[in-house]
Amino acid sequence: QLQFSPGEGKWSIGQCLEHIIRSESLLFEMAKKELGKAPQPNRKNEVKSTDQGLINMMTDRSQKFQAPKELQPTGKYKNSQVAIKDFLAAREPVLLYIKNANIDDLRNHISDYPTGVVDGYQNLLFIAAHCARHTKQIEEVLADPNFPKK
Repeated sequence: QLQFSPGEGKWSIGQCLEHIIRSESLLFEMAKKELGKAPQPNRKNEVKSTDQGLINMMTDRSQKFQAPKELQPTGKYKNSQVAIKDFLAAREPVLLYIKNANIDDLRNHISDYPTGVVDGYQNLLFIAAHCARHTKQIEEVLADPNFPKK
């Protein structure tokens, strides 16, 4: 089941998990780099996307994107328990960071990306939304009529 691909160019559940895990650390490092910069509360009005808008954009599976080479799966996971363990290990520092963060401070950190201007809260929200996007992709694989039931 972990290796089943629903078609040419479509990822298996194992590949989705590997991508999520590889992305988790990279996205968190990018967010921390931005959050390490000086706050810019004077730029808050430049943030046009709402939190829900960011979530909607990220979880919209009608648009497909090509993952950067360093985030493309290599077929690493043959065991779902190992993948889950690795995911939890990658997610743990993100959750710890969020637990100790001050939301007002996060909102004062402004970042410029090709997709627009976001605040620090949205930088962290992007990590969760990215995971949600690929969770939907996993659900698509599970719903494939040819998905092996056992």
